[in-house]
Amino acid sequence: MEQAEAESYITHGREERNLEYKESLNWADNATKAKITKAVLGMTNIRDGGVVVIGVQQQGETFVPRGMNDTDFESFQQDAVSDYIAEYADPFVELTVSRCEYNDGKYVFVQVKEFEELPVICKRAYQEILRRGAIYTRSRRKPETIQVPTQTEMREIIELAVDKGIRKQSERLGRAGLQVGQAPTPEEASRRAFDEQLESDGL
Repeated sequence: MEQAEAESYITHGREERNLEYKESLNWADNATKAKITKAVLGMTNIRDGGVVVIGVQQQGETFVPRGMNDTDFESFQQDAVSDYIAEYADPFVELTVSRCEYNDGKYVFVQVKEFEELPVICKRAYQEILRRGAIYTRSRRKPETIQVPTQTEMREIIELAVDKGIRKQSERLGRAGLQVGQAPTPEEASRRAFDEQLESDGL
């Protein structure tokens, strides 16, 4: 992650659907692992994924950069985070763990990509935080990770999966040298129908 991008996340000041803040946490703590895993599972199921920033503390309605202590900062390693989350995600989640320093503070970023082909399901439970078989998403009502609550969120996930399926099929056809047909515009459809009528009339 570029420094300018990292700083923009750190100083944004409020959570968004694609952005979640956590105060200084240590990856060795099991509850921390579960909470971050839940956020990651929710973000991978929305368009464009999202970012979890660790080291930003909530104060009232705003979020203030506070940084992380050295022990917490060093506890977040790419392989450890990826391997743990892989135990809960079906299919896998593509994520990147990066770190930066800003104004003498240290911060960790977990960048999450939207799912590759199929929505991601939680395949293991952890106490009251993670439920086996749940599909998590980020709420449109307020920035939090929740189980899919209504048909609106489920339709959004399905549409994202369908879009990916269409693109993948188009790529396959392209590699095979085939063109994907496009629906004609209303004007083109009318002109074709007119031409066909003339041809059938022998004109």
